[in-house]
Amino acid sequence: MKKINKNLVVVTLSVALAASSLTGCGARTIADTSNDVAVSNDDAKSTADEASTAEASSEVVDSVEGETDTVQWFNATYAILTYLNGQDYNVFGGSEPSMIMEAQYQSMLDSSWGVTDRTSADETLDWILTEGHRDDFMITGELLSQIVEECGEEELVDFLIQEFEETPEEAQLDAATYNMYKEYGETAIDGWDYCRALSLMSFYYMAGYYTKEEALDKSLEIAKTLQPLYSSWDELVDSYLRGYEYWNESDSSERREVYEELLAADDNPFRVDYNVTLEKTW
Repeated sequence: MKKINKNLVVVTLSVALAASSLTGCGARTIADTSNDVAVSNDDAKSTADEASTAEASSEVVDSVEGETDTVQWFNATYAILTYLNGQDYNVFGGSEPSMIMEAQYQSMLDSSWGVTDRTSADETLDWILTEGHRDDFMITGELLSQIVEECGEEELVDFLIQEFEETPEEAQLDAATYNMYKEYGETAIDGWDYCRALSLMSFYYMAGYYTKEEALDKSLEIAKTLQPLYSSWDELVDSYLRGYEYWNESDSSERREVYEELLAADDNPFRVDYNVTLEKTW
C-alpha cells in the first residue's frame, strides 16, 4: 500500500503530526521487493520435478508423526506460498536440493530480496525479525488514528485526499489500514512477518547459504517466538493474510481459498497440532 507521503512534513491539523516518519507499505529497509514467491516471480509456476517431489512427499507423510512434527510445523507456516509455487509443502524447502534448484533460488533471492550471499541473507533476516512490515503498519495505524481524532472516521478518505494529496485509491487503502489497526491493534500483521521469516530459512537452505541444520536451528528459534502469539492455525493464518493484504494492496481471497483447500487435503500440512512442543528433532 502506498502510505501517507513520507516527505509531507506540514499537515493542516490542530495537533502536530510527524508525517515524515511514515514509510510506504512497499518501502523496504533491506531490499525486499519480493512478490512473495519461492523460485519465480510467477506465484503459480512450479519448478520442482513432479516425480521426485511426489516420492519425497510420500516419505514425509509417512514419517510426520513424532519427531518430525516440529519440521512439519515450520512447513505449515508457509504452506500456502509453497502450494502456490507448485511445490511440496510437506518437504522442508519444497523439494529435494540440487545444483539446478540452488541456482534458481539464488537468482530469486537476488532479484526479489537483494540477497546474494550469507551476509546479505542474515541482514535481510534481521530486518524482517526486528522490523518487517509490522513496524510500518504500526506507525501508519497510529498516525491515521490521530488524524481520525481530528476529522472523524467518515471524513478520513476525503481528508487524506485534500490534505495529503492522495489519490482516491491511496486514501481508500489508508482507510482500510486504519480499520485493520482499529479492529486488531498494532500486532495485526505480525504473523505475516514471522511466516515469511520461516520461509526465508527454507529459501536460504535451498540456495546453499545455510546448511540444512543451520536453517532448521534458526527456524526453531523463530518458531518458538511465533507460536505463543496465536492459539491456532486459523489465528496465525488470519494474521498472515492481513499482512498480505497490507503489503500487496489487494484482498487475500485467493490465499484464503488455498488455505481452505489445504485443510481438506489428505496430506493437509496443518494436521500437525498448532500447540505441539517445538523441539530439535534433527
